[in-house]
Amino acid sequence: GWAVTFGSLATSYLALLAATGMPGEAIAPEAALLLGIAGFFSGAIVAWVSSGWKGLLRGVPALLILGAVMGFVQYLLATNGLWTLGATGASLVGLLTAVGLTRLPFYNRAHHSENSPPVSSQEPAAEDGKKRSLLIALSAYAVLIVLAFAINLIKPLNDLFKSSVVLVLNFPELATSAGWSTPAEAGRKISLFGHPGAILLYSSLISYGIYQIAGYYQKGAPNRIAKKVVKGAIKSSLGIAAMVGMATFMSHAGMTNLLARGISESVGSRIYPAVAPFVGALGAFMTGSNTNSNVVFGALQLQTAELMGLSVTLILAAQTAGGALGSVLAPAKVIVGCSTVGLGGDEGKVIGKMLLYGLIPVAVVALIAWLLAGG
Repeated sequence: GWAVTFGSLATSYLALLAATGMPGEAIAPEAALLLGIAGFFSGAIVAWVSSGWKGLLRGVPALLILGAVMGFVQYLLATNGLWTLGATGASLVGLLTAVGLTRLPFYNRAHHSENSPPVSSQEPAAEDGKKRSLLIALSAYAVLIVLAFAINLIKPLNDLFKSSVVLVLNFPELATSAGWSTPAEAGRKISLFGHPGAILLYSSLISYGIYQIAGYYQKGAPNRIAKKVVKGAIKSSLGIAAMVGMATFMSHAGMTNLLARGISESVGSRIYPAVAPFVGALGAFMTGSNTNSNVVFGALQLQTAELMGLSVTLILAAQTAGGALGSVLAPAKVIVGCSTVGLGGDEGKVIGKMLLYGLIPVAVVALIAWLLAGG
């Protein structure tokens, strides 16, 4: 939950910027702060669910260290324009820190569970019985990390990929019969070769070449891969296109402004900062995605904040933080998780417990947003 907004090359965050027209530098500090604080509580919930109060108390030192390290790294990257690497960088540093913590006697399992079964050191085997190299199997992730960091951090590469071909469309003024008008303006700039989707494509192609050379693919693999990509991409792409289209239509037709006015008249400005994260969480729960929540409710949150005289950046940060944490509770994700571990048919029980635990960090974000707004 704490990593959704700035994870997956910050696709959810980019969706928020596209829906609101706000610069990423403006929202990043408060969004990273709220998500960083939520990370402590997310980790505590996992520790409690896995081992109860005893495990939670034993994990407190690690939770504090890891939460502080990952929250700080994500904040540092996000506030320096590297939001596409925010969660990735924080997770890598957190992983290294966690490895160090396991070396401490207090957390060394050898000191606490001498009867634990030994961990196999054998290389993984595929269905055909042939052994596979773990390093080659993980190479796809290494390629993605190297490309993402190199294209974003190395200036010549950044200029080459992100500035060589940039797409932008100019839109004319629009007006409705009810008198609502949207002035003529340019849309968001899209870097054709430096977009996060392009980086994912490069990583996929390079990884395919590595696996092909290693002999990991059987006959007909390209066709099977292509069919699965098309099957998996069509539904999500159509869904996102529909969501973006609906949000844009509502904004340009004045519907979003009308809803914002209704909210501003129904909810006081003192209370609304605490409500904003729950709006984001509700959107993610309904749509199954922080990205969709930001697209659908981003403009609404922005206009509501403007009408109430609240900090726009804080309300939008609360929106995406709530959406990130709320996406964990989405029935669509719970169904996938249950089917993966053989709990098909028990989705209702899992969602019930997820709502109980998952709303805790959302409530914490709501409280922090309310305090930052002046209480």
